[in-house]
This record gives sequence, structure tokens and C-alpha cells, in this order.
Amino acid sequence: MTLNKSEVFIMGVKMIVVDMDGTFLDQNNQYNQARFARVFQALQARQVKFVVASGSQYQRLQNQFDPYRQSLDFISQNGAIVHHGDDLLRVDALADDDLQALLALIAKGFPAGTIVQKTISGLAQTYVPRQASPETLAIIKQYYHAVTLVDHFDQLTGRSVNDQITKVGITFGPDVDYSQAVQQLRGSLPAGLMSQNSGFQTELIGNVGVDKVSCLRQLQTRYQIADDELMTFGDNENDLGMLTMTPWGFAMPNAYESIKKQSANIALADHNHDGVLTTIEHYLKEGVIG
Repeated sequence: MTLNKSEVFIMGVKMIVVDMDGTFLDQNNQYNQARFARVFQALQARQVKFVVASGSQYQRLQNQFDPYRQSLDFISQNGAIVHHGDDLLRVDALADDDLQALLALIAKGFPAGTIVQKTISGLAQTYVPRQASPETLAIIKQYYHAVTLVDHFDQLTGRSVNDQITKVGITFGPDVDYSQAVQQLRGSLPAGLMSQNSGFQTELIGNVGVDKVSCLRQLQTRYQIADDELMTFGDNENDLGMLTMTPWGFAMPNAYESIKKQSANIALADHNHDGVLTTIEHYLKEGVIG
């Protein structure tokens, strides 16, 4: 059931924004493609924009929506990169000095075994230590489709790989006190960097002020769409800004309780039961969308 806290909505949703993992995708990283095709056709008929917003890599997102990719907008790496179809609209890259300071902090600031997965993501590729186990690499490739193994991971710079580096990802082990580790990490970051929880004990670190909301502002300006014409879906900390910027923010039933409490609404089903599509279909029938 929906849990509507906002009693009055302004009619006329013009843009729908969906997080992916834990929101649009089920536990097998899939979605109901036949049902989405029907919903997307209805959205196009009403000239409603559909935006995919994720912490993961745009190559993965575009592959997942390949039949529709030229009609969609993609916010990837928690807002560091924005595409309309294949057209690049924005890249917010890390300065090499900040990147090197961050990598030194990660290498020296946590005991061995605390961090079980590390990635450095750029516009072209995501870079992974060559020493990563096959099991770890398999997990990474679920979320990043353009992956390069590198030696000397801790010394990587944008210049050394001829790429625009946008995010560093670290995943803490299951036995680590996550809240304590995050507090330590965030308290030690260079002044120009910030970290956000992307689920699965993972922090994505990038430039201050660069998040999903900052990209949505750019798309809103591009398409002349107001906050109350947005419908957003998410499940985690990195979605909270876009969930609270509109009266049409929907947390997933499987979201953290803290996220659900701050969101105006709860989607009609969880991510394993087509919750986003079910909610969109409901409001299409209500005449709210378009």
C-alpha cells in the first residue's frame, strides 16, 4: 500500500526519475521489460521525460535500456556524468591532487581487510586493482560494464589513464562497523570532496555539491520542468535529495526506514515486484502524469 504523507499534489508530472539498484531493478539486476515497454509508450505519448539516475556507470545504464537509450536521460556516478542518449551533457571530474590525497587516505587510513572492494571511475572506464579476486571482479562487473585492471591502483591519476576521473568507490567488509567507518572516512576527506552511501556497504566519493539533485537541476533547466512536475523513486542516501525535492518523491518499501520517514510517499510495491512500474501505472490511470 502507498503511504502518502503529502495530502495535496499539484497535477501534471512531466519528468520521472528512477534510481536503479534496489529501486527499478530487482534482486537479480533485471526489470520487467515487456511492462516497461508499455509504460514507456504511454509516457512518450504524454511527452513525459524518463531519467535513469544511478551511482553506477553510464555504459551499464545505456546497455540496460538499449532499445530506448536515445530517448532517455542518464545520470551516472551519482551525478558526476549526464547524458541524453549518447550525447554527453556534463562531466564533473576530480582534480588529480584531490584524487591522490583520497587514494592515500584509503590506503593508509583503514586496517587491512576493512575495505574489500575499490574502484576508480572515469568517463571512459572504471579502474580496478589487478589483484582483485575473480569473485570481487564478478561483483564489480554487475555494476560497471567498461572495466580495466590496473597496476599501482593507489597512484592512478586522470593523466596516467587519459580519462576524466569522477568517482572513487570503496566497499567495506560485512563485519566492519559501517557507521563508524563512514564517520572516519568523511571526517578525513579533503575539503573539496564528499561521500555518499550507495548501498551494499559502499561509499562513492566525488566533488562536493555533485549529486543526483545537481544534475536534475540541469535537466530541469534544459526541459523547463518545475520541482512539482518531477516524480522520483529511490531507496538510499544518495537518492534522498531527489526524493525530498518534490511532493512526488517515492521511497521504495525496501528502503531504509530513515529514507522512508523523510520521503513524502512510499511506492506501491518493492523492487522485486515492479514497484516503480506499478506506481507509475497507477498515476497514469489517475491522470496525474502528463
